Amino acid sequence: MARVLFVLAVIGITIYALIDCFRSDDGDLRALPKPLWLLLIVLVPPFGGLVWILFGNQSSPGNQPPRRRVRTVGPDDDPDFLRQLDVHRPKPQRDEEDK
Repeated sequence: MARVLFVLAVIGITIYALIDCFRSDDGDLRALPKPLWLLLIVLVPPFGGLVWILFGNQSSPGNQPPRRRVRTVGPDDDPDFLRQLDVHRPKPQRDEEDK
């Protein structure tokens, strides 16, 4: 039973480290380029993943400032869109009777 838990832990750490390394930006990596980190994680499963988790990323998720959410603006709230409607709206044609 202990072997099964150990193997599951190694597989879990390796998969987590692979996904985390693959999704990280190149500017956030320390010491090695991304392909070498991936190779280290795959070739040395229990230690490669642990080394990545401890030393691979420059910043941990808890230390990052919160990302600003981009607010979607509806077209009726966008003044540029409303201005373009007035410019591109066809002018009503006057009948000859109105003249």
